[in-house]
Amino acid sequence: MKDYKELGGGGPRIWALVLLQVLVLCVSRTQAALQIPLDYKQENLMTPPVITEQSPRTLIVYSSDEIILKCEATGQPQPTIRWTKDGQFFDPKADPHIVTCAGSGTFSIVSNGNSGSSFRKYHGDYRCYAANELGTAVSAETRLITESPPKWQKETITPFEAEVGESVVLPCNPPVSTTTPRIYWMDMSLKHITQSPRVTQGRSGSLYFSNVEKSDTKNDYMCHAHFIGARTIVQKEPIELRVRDSNSVKNRRPHLLMPQGERSSYLALRGHSLELECIAEGLPTPEIAWMRREGVMPEGRVILENFNKLLRIENITESDDGEYQCTVSNEEGRERHIYTVSVEAAPYWVRQPESGVYGPGETVRLDCDVAGKPKPSVVWKINGEPLTDTDSDLSHSVKGSSLILHSVQSRDTSVFQCEANNTHGTILANAYVYVITLPAQILSPDDQLYIVAEDQAAFLDCRNFGAPRPDVTWSRDGKDSFSILEDPRFSLYTNGTLHIISASREDSGQFICTANPESDNISISATLEIRNKTVILVPPRDQRVPRGRTAEFSCKARYDSRHFQSKQPDPMWRRDGNKIAETADSSKYVFDGHKLVIDEVEEQDQGVYTCIAASPIDSDEASGRLLVLDVPDPPIDLVLSDPQDRSVVLSWTPANDHNSPILEYVIEYSTMLNQGVWSELTRVNESQTSALLDLFPFLKYRFQVIAVNELGNSRASQPSDSLETPAAAPDSNPTGVRGEGNQTDNMIIHWEPIRQLQWCGPGFKYQVLWRQAGESEWHEAYTESPVFVVTGSPPFTPYHIRVRAVNERGPGPEPDTVTGYSGEDLPLSSPLNVAVEFLTRTLVNVTWSPVPRESVRGHLKGYKVHCWRSRTLQERPKRHASDRFSLSVAGGQSHALLSGLQPFSIYYLEVSVFNGRGEGPASEPLRFDTPEGVPGPPASLTLDSPSESLLILQWQPPLQPNGNLIGYDLHYQQINESGNSHLTDVEFKPHELNWTVLEVDPRSLYRFYLKARTSAGAGPHIFVEGSALLEGALPKLENISMVSGKTYSNISWVPQEGYRGVEFQIQYLNKHRSNSPWQVLEKVSSTQSFYQIQNLEPGTSYRVRFTVKNRTAEVSFWEHSIQTAGPVLSELHGGFATQGWFIGLISAVVLLLLILLIGCFIKRSRGGKYSVKDKEEGQVDSEARPMKDETFGEYRSLESENEEKPDSGSQTSIIADLKPLGSDDSLAGYGGSVDVQFNEDGSFIGQYSGKKEPSTAAGQGSSGPASPVNPPPTAGPLEFQPLASGSRGGGHNF
Repeated sequence: MKDYKELGGGGPRIWALVLLQVLVLCVSRTQAALQIPLDYKQENLMTPPVITEQSPRTLIVYSSDEIILKCEATGQPQPTIRWTKDGQFFDPKADPHIVTCAGSGTFSIVSNGNSGSSFRKYHGDYRCYAANELGTAVSAETRLITESPPKWQKETITPFEAEVGESVVLPCNPPVSTTTPRIYWMDMSLKHITQSPRVTQGRSGSLYFSNVEKSDTKNDYMCHAHFIGARTIVQKEPIELRVRDSNSVKNRRPHLLMPQGERSSYLALRGHSLELECIAEGLPTPEIAWMRREGVMPEGRVILENFNKLLRIENITESDDGEYQCTVSNEEGRERHIYTVSVEAAPYWVRQPESGVYGPGETVRLDCDVAGKPKPSVVWKINGEPLTDTDSDLSHSVKGSSLILHSVQSRDTSVFQCEANNTHGTILANAYVYVITLPAQILSPDDQLYIVAEDQAAFLDCRNFGAPRPDVTWSRDGKDSFSILEDPRFSLYTNGTLHIISASREDSGQFICTANPESDNISISATLEIRNKTVILVPPRDQRVPRGRTAEFSCKARYDSRHFQSKQPDPMWRRDGNKIAETADSSKYVFDGHKLVIDEVEEQDQGVYTCIAASPIDSDEASGRLLVLDVPDPPIDLVLSDPQDRSVVLSWTPANDHNSPILEYVIEYSTMLNQGVWSELTRVNESQTSALLDLFPFLKYRFQVIAVNELGNSRASQPSDSLETPAAAPDSNPTGVRGEGNQTDNMIIHWEPIRQLQWCGPGFKYQVLWRQAGESEWHEAYTESPVFVVTGSPPFTPYHIRVRAVNERGPGPEPDTVTGYSGEDLPLSSPLNVAVEFLTRTLVNVTWSPVPRESVRGHLKGYKVHCWRSRTLQERPKRHASDRFSLSVAGGQSHALLSGLQPFSIYYLEVSVFNGRGEGPASEPLRFDTPEGVPGPPASLTLDSPSESLLILQWQPPLQPNGNLIGYDLHYQQINESGNSHLTDVEFKPHELNWTVLEVDPRSLYRFYLKARTSAGAGPHIFVEGSALLEGALPKLENISMVSGKTYSNISWVPQEGYRGVEFQIQYLNKHRSNSPWQVLEKVSSTQSFYQIQNLEPGTSYRVRFTVKNRTAEVSFWEHSIQTAGPVLSELHGGFATQGWFIGLISAVVLLLLILLIGCFIKRSRGGKYSVKDKEEGQVDSEARPMKDETFGEYRSLESENEEKPDSGSQTSIIADLKPLGSDDSLAGYGGSVDVQFNEDGSFIGQYSGKKEPSTAAGQGSSGPASPVNPPPTAGPLEFQPLASGSRGGGHNF
């Protein structure tokens, strides 16, 4: 404890407090010891001797070893060293076998391999003394033990023999030595003997076999002892083990081989390791468990080794006193041993005497607090001599274990020794008292800056040294030390440090420290700066997390902003005081900012997790506890007590509940009837650790206990010892006894068999008794089967039946009598007075008179109503009935409801009674006719629109007319954007199945509702809706083809016959331009047959598509790629097309083509050499034939062959196949829809254009379908090309 000055309070008490402080300082000086600091500057300063190195307390050497005894010391002047051996002066230099070194007290003894008396003479206790003018220091005593190399004594070893399953112990008995050797069991090939729970090596070195196997037979079991200090391994003679086969290997209970008996005592020394051993034999090999009675095992210091047979507790303390129990168990039983451990201690320091420098006149106190068990005795020495033999003028006194020196002077400078010993050892400490006068010096640096947090303790150093101790004062802002110390938060330590208990912002500023202000007046200054303290705002909270889940702690803190330039640091985390670090090879701990995440927590993860928020000057911390929840450990120490014939008391010891309280215990049992199968016997609440168990006789039981908490069940405990109950007569009879026949002349008696564990004794069987009702004599039989058959009985006759359990010890209790019946026969009578009552058109109530009870000849199960529909009242009679169904009613009911009948039909029904055997005869069939009902919905309702102002409605009669139809009711209304119109009603006769609606609005939607009527009323309706305008419908197009020029593309198609025109849009997309939008052209009609896309770029790829917009979205129904003629625009610049030779060649080709065209025109103007009929046939054939590689009639441009290549494709109709013209069609079928033109010579040059529709603009400015005689306006000559090979449709002739 540090001594310090303190002043507090104010007013009249100031001087009293000052005097109190002076008194405290005086007392402090009698106890304080000065140490000369290393940075204290003083020339030629003498120092007392201090021993810095010495040999260990015990030194064991062998004849081949070199002996080294160490003794090194410091001091000024250099100390001289002397030795004693066994308390007598010993001069190492006088022995020629000892080597010394100048300036050192260490010496070595060279053995030269001598193992006789010349080596053993060095055995003894050695101590060294280091002395100079200021005193003598003494080393602890070193015991030197000399030994010869260990050897195994000659012995005669006889073979060990045992039968399979018996236990064997092979002894080792290594040579006696001061040091304990390491033992290894090997064979002659130096291969280690494999150890296991069955074969283990004990602490004594012996090899233990819990039970031997045939494979253990060996003739070379060899024990090797390794003496580490002697660097020697010695081996025992080989041991032979012979294992014989056994005809009767029996399991046996465990028995402890080591230690013997039920209890033993063990003495352990504090600070050492405690080793407790339990080795057992038995068959099967026993398992071993350890526990501390009336306490828990020391945490973190317990190690189980040697397959749980060795319990080691490291660093034993007095708190480890107590009883430790080992339990060995197998399925045959268990045995235990209790170690009573007593912990004693060699002397150890509580407080050692400290060396110090004192000024003349001071009082010195040297404390020598030691502890140990037994209590050590303490002896004081001065310069190595007992204190009682020193100068009597020395003023000293001994109080307890402390030595007090009064008013010391420079002549009292000495080295004092405190030596304590008990039966377990001795300890010694040196402490010098150096009395000297030294000038005062301040050793702390000047102008020191101290930064502390608010409310934190501040320590302003003014480290000084001098003898006597200098007086130190502090001042601030003109206030002297006494004024500063008036504040109770300020205190002054004897080393000059100014302590501020809880610093505040007002304490900031400069302080002055002065040493010996009255004489030397040496001073330094110090500056104190106060900052905001670090505070944890959101501390981590306690967590209870099931094992395997994730735990998360959160910790948020506030810092002084002056500590950190940018981001504030994340908190540090500790678990139970140990720092947690995030490692790259482990994902257990994840640091996420202010959070600590622990994945898949295990039991070892639980503890106290501390969050530390630290700045350079202070820190704050907060903790949260993590409890890992898990299922309990299985109970232990199952004990059976108070056994009775049919009960026993089972008790157990609860184990670790893993932080989740036990809710209940489940007790299970296993018997010899089904070994290894465990069944639940009972459950008890958590407060019970024993239970009275009810048992069945004649069984061998074993029990186990399972603990249950909120997380689930523990593993089952180790099974208890076996318990066998004596045999007895059965205590219960079979249940579920019943008698019934499966034939008309027998009765089968059944019952639930009794479980084997309830047989209660040997020779178990059933006694069966029966008699007819009304008889007095019982018939008897015995059987082991739970079924017995009585034969020769009349049909359905009542019997009295009894079944009793019996065994060799006697019968069970008196059984109950039950009534059974012999086998049933078919009923004799059929129900009479069958009648039908209509409740609704489809529901009838069927009634009948019950049959006589005696005619049932069995258990009356009920009645069955069989019904079938013959036909409707409109149909002719059928040979076979249809729709047959049955309905059963239970018991003696005499009516039933038949539902779901079809109206206007002829039905028949019959009723029969049935029992367990079957049905009796049916009643006479009864006919009944159902009345007319409302009809079903019409079978179909379709809507057709042949034109934009006309709608045709068609329907079919109902599939279920349910009577005679008397007509149809139609309701319809117009639906448009402004709202729905009122319903219009129209009635139709039964034979009317269509209706035409004239002058409808083509833009409006119409909805039609239609239902049929009979005399019973109108049935459900069917509805359809549609409009005259086919908006959003897909056009029926065929033979779509495309022909492209340089800046345009011609598209042609043929609308499918019989379909109205539909508007759609043509769109195209430039594929060479990224992100280019689709270009939308004007709407065209499907009857238009032709369209030209203009203003295209030469040599460019385009994507063309047809779209239709319906009510919700735009739908594309055809899409194709095209390539315009000519080179790509980028190739026109600087290409060969600008060369003179190329221009001349093109001019010649154009001139030639012009001459050819003039010739063709002249020939055409003369009319040709073919008739009109040939022209028509050629035209028809051209229209019907798909256009592939043929030329485009006789009007193909000659120029196109030289200027363009085929680059467009065609596609067939996506709706329907095209019907070739000239096969089923004729001009008459088209009426006025044929566009016919003639030349002057009467030749036919027209084409079939389909049925005529209102004209729609085609292309830009065109007034009708394009043809060779009415070409579309173009910038250049009209060009046609054959379709590309592989296109999906045929071509068209124009």
